Amino acid sequence: MKIRKGVSSLPTMILLGGIIIEIAIAIAFLAYYFNTTIFAARLSAEALAAAQAGVDDAILKIILNKNYNDSYSLSVNRSAAEVIVCKDICAGVGKHEIISEGNSLNRKKKIRAIVEVDSDTGQVKSGTISTLTLTAEYKTMLTSYIKTSRIGHF
Repeated sequence: MKIRKGVSSLPTMILLGGIIIEIAIAIAFLAYYFNTTIFAARLSAEALAAAQAGVDDAILKIILNKNYNDSYSLSVNRSAAEVIVCKDICAGVGKHEIISEGNSLNRKKKIRAIVEVDSDTGQVKSGTISTLTLTAEYKTMLTSYIKTSRIGHF
């Protein structure tokens, strides 16, 4: 009878190799998931920054022209913002409502700001800024307002 040395080493090596491959796959999956989460958070922050830039730009336009009433697009680095400025009708007489939607790849963030402008001096007196979720009804109302007043496209 022959003595077989190392017969158990083959199954041991296969088992250890399988465990090492399983650990490597788990680490690769966790790294991918971690990077995807960070990328999504960065895109969301970029979209919010673009929306805020749109509000800031609209406030500057209102300061320069107290009767400003228009919609426009604004590019901010790799992001974009669609800005609507509505005077007197949306937020009340003497007030401007600004809705800015920031887009960064597939992330969208909306900000609504209401500023009150002194009719004599043109000074921006007060303002509220809040993040906004546009409902379909509100978006339809804004779109119809823009079409009837001929101030641009949404």
